[in-house]
Amino acid sequence: MPFINDTEENTNGILNYCVEAKVHAVLCFGMGVTLRDGDRQYFYKKLDEHFPGMKERYIKKYGYSYVVGNDNNSKLMNIVNETCKKNGILTGPDKIFEYLQEFPDKSCTDQLSFF
Repeated sequence: MPFINDTEENTNGILNYCVEAKVHAVLCFGMGVTLRDGDRQYFYKKLDEHFPGMKERYIKKYGYSYVVGNDNNSKLMNIVNETCKKNGILTGPDKIFEYLQEFPDKSCTDQLSFF
């Protein structure tokens, strides 16, 4: 979230957990947050509770935009893409959805029975 956890350190920390957990893919459409009407009010209420003064900062910068982008998006996405590439983790929707299509059909028509 802009101004809160959009740092290289946090991004690297999350990615390190992904590498450690042997994550196969990371689907990330960019750094930031989307705020639908209704969600925005709840989000702003929680900002007031947990980060006093932050709501005003969001409103000043983003107004009532649906997409709340991140000024560090390019830099952080480069970290995501490079770390994933280095560790063999898929990125990008095309590659990930292509991989998902490779799953064998595991549906089974046989009913399990305890008797």
